[in-house]
Amino acid sequence: MFGNQNNQVVTDIDTKDTVKWHFTKCNNSKCNSIFLVNPEEKPGELGFICPECSTKTTTSHIIQCSSCKTILNFVRATPSEEKVVFNVPKCSHCYGTIEDEWEIEPLYHPDSYI
Repeated sequence: MFGNQNNQVVTDIDTKDTVKWHFTKCNNSKCNSIFLVNPEEKPGELGFICPECSTKTTTSHIIQCSSCKTILNFVRATPSEEKVVFNVPKCSHCYGTIEDEWEIEPLYHPDSYI
């Protein structure tokens, strides 16, 4: 509380933050950066991803583990390509191995199988 020139009491409520933001780790296994998240924000289909990795989702295909939902990699796509999420059944971050990460299956594919 502060006093002004006329000795009136002024309450400073603008600087009080009632929503406590928290830190979380990026769901991209190659990034793992820590960033702030609003507690009201819910993770999307890709989990919580940092702003830098989030911009990659608009220019790249995504490789994601079906079991633990970890993003394993981004594969560059041409601007005319439709961006696709490829799944691997398991990865080295859950109960799989590095070799399992090479068995890519598309979750959705527009016209062709890669």
